[in-house]
Amino acid sequence: MTRVSGESIAMGELSGYKISYGRDPEALDEEVTIDEASTTSHTIENLSQGKWYFAVQAVDTEGLESPLSTVVTKSI
Repeated sequence: MTRVSGESIAMGELSGYKISYGRDPEALDEEVTIDEASTTSHTIENLSQGKWYFAVQAVDTEGLESPLSTVVTKSI
């Protein structure tokens, strides 16, 4: 994992992740915070039928967030 500057981020510098999601890829208006950097999966439950869009950000120990990842989609 790297910072925007291209500098590497050590796992000890990560505090967790933020998952942003919603029905519009340009307006991911829902959010889940994962407060454990070693977490490798998370299930978002009770999504209604239709197409949903998701992106992830890394959060470091200083609270700085990475840019959003590429947006992916899932049809329920």
